[in-house]
Amino acid sequence: MHKFADIFDDKDFLWGSGTAAYQCEGAWKADSKGLGEWDYFNHHSPLNINHTDGDEASDFYHHYQEDIDLLAAGHQNTFRFSIAWDRILPNGTGKINQNGIDFYNNVIDYCLQKGLEPNVSLFHYDLPYQLALQGGWLNRKLTDYFADYAKICFENFGDRVKIWVTINEPRYYSYCVNIVGNYPPNRRLDFQSYFQYQYNLMLASAKAIKIFHNLNMDGIIGIVHDNGNVELAPDTKDKARVQKLSDFFYNREILCPALLGKMPDETTEVVQAFNCLLYQTDQDEQIFADGKADYLGLNLYNRQYVTDWSTGETAVFHNNQGKQSTAKEGIRLQGLFESAFDPDVPRNQWGREELPRVMYTALTEINQRYHPQLIMITENGHGGYETPDENGYVNDDKRIALTKDFLKYLLQAKNEGVPVHGYYHWSPIDLYSWINGYEKRYGMIRVDYNDHFRRIPKKSYYWYRDFIDQYFAGRQQQ
Repeated sequence: MHKFADIFDDKDFLWGSGTAAYQCEGAWKADSKGLGEWDYFNHHSPLNINHTDGDEASDFYHHYQEDIDLLAAGHQNTFRFSIAWDRILPNGTGKINQNGIDFYNNVIDYCLQKGLEPNVSLFHYDLPYQLALQGGWLNRKLTDYFADYAKICFENFGDRVKIWVTINEPRYYSYCVNIVGNYPPNRRLDFQSYFQYQYNLMLASAKAIKIFHNLNMDGIIGIVHDNGNVELAPDTKDKARVQKLSDFFYNREILCPALLGKMPDETTEVVQAFNCLLYQTDQDEQIFADGKADYLGLNLYNRQYVTDWSTGETAVFHNNQGKQSTAKEGIRLQGLFESAFDPDVPRNQWGREELPRVMYTALTEINQRYHPQLIMITENGHGGYETPDENGYVNDDKRIALTKDFLKYLLQAKNEGVPVHGYYHWSPIDLYSWINGYEKRYGMIRVDYNDHFRRIPKKSYYWYRDFIDQYFAGRQQQ
């Protein structure tokens, strides 16, 4: 019988990579799968600016054995993936689709057969369309629908899955849906919805975690946060106010309920500063207290570099067009704070900072402030344009260089006592990158979308394999 205690029995660290269902599976209507919100959006919305969809994605649905074989051959010992809610419950509630249960059973069993520990997310942006019609995550009823769905997954897969994630990036998901407006249903600069979305997502997570614990499941369950630790520009004048507002905006509405079991003390003050209101009930306090995460997953790429608001109306800056745009990622919040831009820090072609040392500062800060029992880096990597040679091989030296630097800082934090025990590179294979489509490549394995989804390992795949080998060889010598 597979036990959680066995995972770290002969190793102190999990090295793997991660995907998400809509981004890699394809088979968008196969085997009685329901319609998803992203299916509907990509098929019908003019806001699908790159005119791509996840109908086939990387066809993981039919290639999962090949992909898992490649991960095992790359000496990875864990694989993070998400379950498509609408593959299990085509309408989001009601009748279970046994075909969906069978598919994920096959993936889980094959992972274990190949020595890969499954790390399973219950929700990664892909809401069933029938629930979107009911108002999506602004509808509090979804917190119970999600808990019911989670219980189905625990009961069907929990004998073998020992590491669970409730919700992936509730903060960034809400940001793209409600502030940037590039994710469906495409609200823009809607701060009321931004805060309420996160609140309801955290409530749903807490309810699922309580069910997991009440079932006495063997394993751990947590949430994944897109951490961006706040750093103030040196010339910031009102440092205390900017720190309080921005840290709540980016982090604390997620980290406090997840790790402390309660909303931040400054919630009312900050939400009112945005002229917003959170809808809550008297029972919610106990729900959060009963639903603390066993561990924290961090998707870590960048910091949030901010300063005082200077001038101008509220605006958000985001680039989903890569080299076709010069936009730098950030935001300006009138009367509150705004993003600062450091000319000495390089940015990728989508306007995001490339600053690997934030791996260390984020891990140490979270450890000092929230004292999580265990942390895993559930996503970290590099997306870029790539040109293969005549054989489809990619020399992705920049991905290697950035990842090497990120991992240097991760191991520094670990050696200083931060309880980080896992790293998942994003991603094992090239996949659909949401609004960015397929030109933005994240994989360590190239997917040739024009040649029957042929898989070709890149230079980084072999580098990561050797890095993992060197890590464990070094541990054995200690």
